[in-house]
Amino acid sequence: MKLENNQLLYFVDKIKLQKDNMQKYRDQINNLKTKLEDKIKNDESNGLKVTKYLLAGSWKKHTILKPTGDNPIDIDLILFVGGDGNIQNDLKKLHDYIVKYLEEIYPQKDIKREYDATGNTKSITIRFSGSGLEVDIVPVVPISEPERYVWQPQRGGGGKYITSIENHIDFSISLRKNNPSYTAIVRALKWWKNYKELKPTDTEPGITSFTIELIVAYLDETLGVETNIEEAIIRFFQFVSGSNFPNIKFDHAINKIPSYSTPIYIADDTNNENNASKKIDSTVWQEIIEQAEEAFDCLNYAQSKNNEAATIEEWKRVFGPTFNIN
Repeated sequence: MKLENNQLLYFVDKIKLQKDNMQKYRDQINNLKTKLEDKIKNDESNGLKVTKYLLAGSWKKHTILKPTGDNPIDIDLILFVGGDGNIQNDLKKLHDYIVKYLEEIYPQKDIKREYDATGNTKSITIRFSGSGLEVDIVPVVPISEPERYVWQPQRGGGGKYITSIENHIDFSISLRKNNPSYTAIVRALKWWKNYKELKPTDTEPGITSFTIELIVAYLDETLGVETNIEEAIIRFFQFVSGSNFPNIKFDHAINKIPSYSTPIYIADDTNNENNASKKIDSTVWQEIIEQAEEAFDCLNYAQSKNNEAATIEEWKRVFGPTFNIN
C-alpha cells in the first residue's frame, strides 16, 4: 500500500529535533551570538578581524535531526574574516587566529580543556558538554568578486575553494518555498544514510547530508517538484542506483564542471567547480548504489502490499526498526 504524506510526516516528526528540546540549544547559540556581536562591535584591533557571522547547516536549513549516540546536534557558525588580503593563502594562520578569537570571547574558560578546538581543517568544533551541542566554527574570507562569495578552507585540509554561504542559504529557502515537503524528504534520507552507516567518518568517506540535499534539489529542478514524500524518496533511490548517474550541476551557479577523476560529480549549488562528492571513492559509491537499490526495491515492494503491517515491515528495512506511521 502507498503511504500518504500525513503518515510519513508522523515518522519525520519523530526523527527531527523536537521543539521541546530546542530551547536549551537555542540558549547556548544565542549566548555565543551575543558574545560574538559584542566582540565584533568593540574590536578595535588592526589586521585580522571578524566582520560578521552567519548560522548555517541543518539548523538554519530546517533539516536537523534529533540527536542520537553517533549523531549529536551540530550547527555551523560561519565567521567572515577580513583585514588581510592574503590570509586565504595561510590557513594555519587563519585557524590560529580563530582559536585565539574564541579564547578572547570566553576568557573565563579554558577553551582547550572544555572544548575540542583541533586541527587545521575547514572548521573548529566546539563541544558543549552539558547539552552535547557541537558548533562548527567555520572561518571564511570574503572576496571582492563575485559578490557574496568567499574563500573557504576544505574540511580535513587540502586547500581552499570559492563558494557563497549566503547564496546557498537563499537557495535552501527557495527549495523549501517551492516544495513544502522538501525538509521532510531530506530528513528521511539523512536518517537512512545514518541508519545504513553511509555517512562519512574521520577515517572513511561517505555520502554527506549536503550531498543528499543537492541531489534532492537537482531532482526537483530537472524532473519537477515532487511534494509526495513517498514518491520523492523512491525517486531519489531510483536515481542514485541508476546505471547512468549524471554529472550534477546548477545553472544558477558560477563556473563550469572541470575535469575530474572521481566516480561521480555533484556540484556545490553556488559554484559548479566544487565537487561536493569528491571524497566518495569507487568502493564507497558502489556501497551507496547497492543500499539505494535495496531501498528502491523494498519501497516498491511495500507499495504492492495490501495491508499496513506488511507495508511497514518493508519501510523498516530501509529506515530502521523505529519507523512507524501512527
